[in-house]
Amino acid sequence: MLSDSTDPFTEPSDLIDLTSETIWRNLILSLGPFARSLVYSFRVPSWRGQEEDIIEDVVQETARRIIERAQKAERGEVEPIRSLSHMMTIIAQNYCKDLRRHDLRLLRLQPQYVLDIPVCKGDQPHIFDVICESVDQELLLAQVAREIANFPEKQRKALLIDLANRMCFDTQLTPLQKAFLEAGIQLEQYRQPLPASSRERSQHVSLLNHASKRVAQLHCVQEYILGTPTACN
Repeated sequence: MLSDSTDPFTEPSDLIDLTSETIWRNLILSLGPFARSLVYSFRVPSWRGQEEDIIEDVVQETARRIIERAQKAERGEVEPIRSLSHMMTIIAQNYCKDLRRHDLRLLRLQPQYVLDIPVCKGDQPHIFDVICESVDQELLLAQVAREIANFPEKQRKALLIDLANRMCFDTQLTPLQKAFLEAGIQLEQYRQPLPASSRERSQHVSLLNHASKRVAQLHCVQEYILGTPTACN
């Protein structure tokens, strides 16, 4: 953990320009190596081969939560941030531990459950089933598709495979297919059988869960769920 004695951001958050590009660049430069050390030290079997995606996930989610915490501080809802780097390490550690706990629990499931991943639409609740119920679904889907196009590569691929395997590709494009096409993604190209080995399927499940969680945490999705639609950040 970083020591506050070497922390360049030890002032209260109301004295720090949180919109400063320099501050955020320095914070991300510190966060990357710290996230890397956490991910590799946890040695989660299903993370093997996808460490870089998990690291990027930890970095992005930690930054998002810091921004959210700073906004609450500005509104007087919580105490000001006394040390950005201290908060960074706490948030990153807690998030990484949550990911580890979730993925280790997945590995403890019965093998047949891990292997039997539902691929047909309607087999299980899906965040896109919720989004597609939106009155302004085309706008919302377009926003979400653009965000997904920028997801870490392996998470993006796992999510797109899951979506493609749930779909029927007829002559008429659905609003979801149109949204992805506008974002430069042809979903039908991702329609494919799931990995044959239990290890590869376990990794697919892990990647899919991280990607689905990332979609659910998008600001535009959260605002839609809460009933006050806005644009994705």
